[in-house]
Amino acid sequence: MRSMLSLIIVGIILSAANLFAQSDYSSELKMNINKITDTYSKAMLSGDYNTIAGFFADDAIYLPAYNPTLHGKDAILESNKKDVESGMKYSTFKINSTDAFGSGDLVYEIGTFEVNFTVPNNTTAMNDHGKYLNIWQRQGNGSWKLKVETWNSDVNPMSMNQAGAKSKEDESK
Repeated sequence: MRSMLSLIIVGIILSAANLFAQSDYSSELKMNINKITDTYSKAMLSGDYNTIAGFFADDAIYLPAYNPTLHGKDAILESNKKDVESGMKYSTFKINSTDAFGSGDLVYEIGTFEVNFTVPNNTTAMNDHGKYLNIWQRQGNGSWKLKVETWNSDVNPMSMNQAGAKSKEDESK
């Protein structure tokens, strides 16, 4: 009985130590993620698709809402490049990392986003907000890259083209 109680106490102590270690790890990691997401947001606002692609691991998986899955940094780069070259422009791109936790070489980040953007052939800006999940992987050189990114909107896509929005064609009439 006494050895069973000792095992339980040792288990509780080890669990608490692990919890505190993860808490410190999360605080430092969240601070680093906030720095990264600030740079990411600035790159999205400026249309710098090369910087954006640099955040992804070579074998990253990108699961965007309303689009097929993209495999690999090159595919993600091409997708972002097409968006920029098509005329899509962000005027607001805010990321709020709300949770970060992990172990070893993987970190899971959860957060929210808020964007304002225009798309080709539409002069009215659209607003969107939602949530995301990122999985970061530590690389051999110690840097962190996105291994998996997925996001989805809290806004019904049918309501995004808000009442009164005019296409460029409508405005020329």
